[in-house]
Amino acid sequence: MRYHRVRIHGVDDHQYRAYIAKIMASKANHKASRPASNRSLFGGEAEQIVRQWLAQFHPLSERRYVEYDERIGKQLLRKYRELDAVYEYDAQHYHVFEVKATSQVRSIGRGLHQLSETHAILHTIVPHVARTLVLIDTGIISDEEVVALMQSDDAPFHAPATIRSFFVENNHMPLYDSVAFQPDRTIDVSVVRFPLADICALAEAHGIELHLDWSDEDEESDIVETPPATTYSSQAQSDDSDDDNPFAAALRRAIDHS
Repeated sequence: MRYHRVRIHGVDDHQYRAYIAKIMASKANHKASRPASNRSLFGGEAEQIVRQWLAQFHPLSERRYVEYDERIGKQLLRKYRELDAVYEYDAQHYHVFEVKATSQVRSIGRGLHQLSETHAILHTIVPHVARTLVLIDTGIISDEEVVALMQSDDAPFHAPATIRSFFVENNHMPLYDSVAFQPDRTIDVSVVRFPLADICALAEAHGIELHLDWSDEDEESDIVETPPATTYSSQAQSDDSDDDNPFAAALRRAIDHS
């Protein structure tokens, strides 16, 4: 078995707090991090908006931090994973949500992979775990744009993937528009798409100011940092972010809740 001693708790759990405090006190691990980018800040804001939106259907659980030991070779490494949102129906049925703000189709697969890992971890203690990827579309190329691109002088050899083409190849899971979505714990895996305009409208309704100026930032960094051996493994909130450091994010959240 890959995952052991799985435990779900809230942010104020004393073991979790002690763990974060230990990391903060470690000079070896606590290296300076650059300020959060606008894309990263937007990811956190969008996640907050999605949680507020999900709460209209069912109360969200405060227990969205998962502690577990992962077997790597002959070692067991203690890790933590933050879930973006959770419905805790009862001890037998959970529904977890991963929020992914992106303009890249490939991020859909990444988000689904993260949910698959979360399912594998939680399934050791929860028999039924439904998973939903909340896809915030910040500019994924449309079918019409692909047609125009392929007819241009600068047409690539292969047509870029679109949301439609992704789900043609992955037709085993439903794709919902945000206006039509209703959580259903009987569906194992689903995806709900939020156009950026809908997130902006919800933000305005809730009085949330979004960081939308991404003009001076890279669309997506190809650099992947290797986490410490004992790591806080929360996933990045925005896949387009160049601040893709879960360790730094954990420290910021710990400081915010101090």
